[in-house]
Amino acid sequence: MPLLRRSAVLAFAALVVGIAGAASLPRSADTKSDLGETARIHGHFGSVLTELRAVDVSHMPSDRRANRSALVATLRQYDDRGAFPNNYDFPEQLTPYFVDRKTGVRCAVAHLLQSTGRRDIVDRVARANNNVLVADLAGDTAFTSWLDQQGITLAEAARIQPSYEGDGSPGVGVGTVVAVVGGSLLAVGSAVGTSIWNSTGNADGHNRFGNVLGVTSGLLTTVVGGAIATGAQGGDQQAIGVSVVLVGGLSVALGSRGFARRARRVATRREAERLQEPARDDWQTSIVPIIAMGRNPTAGMALQIRF
Repeated sequence: MPLLRRSAVLAFAALVVGIAGAASLPRSADTKSDLGETARIHGHFGSVLTELRAVDVSHMPSDRRANRSALVATLRQYDDRGAFPNNYDFPEQLTPYFVDRKTGVRCAVAHLLQSTGRRDIVDRVARANNNVLVADLAGDTAFTSWLDQQGITLAEAARIQPSYEGDGSPGVGVGTVVAVVGGSLLAVGSAVGTSIWNSTGNADGHNRFGNVLGVTSGLLTTVVGGAIATGAQGGDQQAIGVSVVLVGGLSVALGSRGFARRARRVATRREAERLQEPARDDWQTSIVPIIAMGRNPTAGMALQIRF
């Protein structure tokens, strides 16, 4: 087996084994959907940070603009750290926690409050209703005054808090996240590997397996990229989606080219074989001797005509 083909097959197999192994990992009750929920929150903050940076704040006083900029930077660091409150009491519902009662980790808004020295508001809100929605703090004058000083509106603060509205269904499970991410990596990896193969070792399209794998993985990768691009909230995610679509399109193009070149090779070979066949006359004759042994031996000849 050529080196490139062997490498592509081994990479494909490794990805399959890795996905199967990750999907079979045991899950504890305490981490039922931690991975899915963490991914959801990271995606949410990515969108929120983009929105906050896009707001025109030129009308604000310089001190509030500086406070707002500092809060946005703190929120980015909070997202990068990836430590969020856990849901211990409502395992089948998406429920906000102002402060994690076991670890002390604060939600994003509580973290921003404490970063500016307002631990008093954090403790008071957590004691009153630790599962409060930020939008419901509109009547808390200390909180709204703090927002005004920081150059943040109540609507923006409510947007910072991840959404917990809906039908109360649990977050995306670990298995689903593994399947989606693993499947996407598998498609993209196969598309990249077969593109390299179909542009080098299988450039003439002689290997049908390479052509089929190139087209199939390319189509899957295009679908994955389209889903990323259309569902993106920020420019970076959209650019990634478009790049994945291009990778898939290249794989499809190279696989299709292989099919076309293979068909031409087969047609050329068959034509050459046809031209090399000896010409036949419409009539063919042959003379066959006949000898009969026995009491009265005889000999003769027979004329055969084929047409």
